[in-house]
Amino acid sequence: MRAITTAALGLALCASTATAQYPQQALQSTRTVRFGIGGGMSVPTGDFEKAFDNGWNGQAFVQLAPRLLPVSVRLTAMFNRFDFKSSDVSVGGTELDGYSQVAGGLANLTYAFPLGPVSPYLSAGLGALNVKSYFDTGSGDETSSSTRFAVNGGAGLALHIMGADAFLEARWPMYTPTRA
Repeated sequence: MRAITTAALGLALCASTATAQYPQQALQSTRTVRFGIGGGMSVPTGDFEKAFDNGWNGQAFVQLAPRLLPVSVRLTAMFNRFDFKSSDVSVGGTELDGYSQVAGGLANLTYAFPLGPVSPYLSAGLGALNVKSYFDTGSGDETSSSTRFAVNGGAGLALHIMGADAFLEARWPMYTPTRA
């Protein structure tokens, strides 16, 4: 009897947490450091929307997510490109052709709402962005560039399915890129 009691006590001390007891934690990613890439469509807003078509973007990030905390830090390198709307941009009656690109880095705090395999999150942070515009005026190419600081915020859904992580996100920069 003593051997059975000792064995049962030993197994109880070595047991791990059952998924049924903490289902939300079991469905979340357990990685403290995450690396990722993303991409998709960029939609110009405000005055930028008047001169540019929808564009595309790409990003790479590293995220530091301490276990058992809903807040993480994400460092992101990003690139966006937008083509000029062909008939809406002209100088002195000459239609311009070209594009604008935004490249930079962002540091965000992300707050997760761990609800299961699909979890919403909010994100906000600071960064530095370089806005470059390339113009083909017909008589030669021109380039303008400016670097500025930016504040951004966004919301997204983190997907944790079968050991893989994915995300769907919308981000709003709080700066106004301008053309030279």
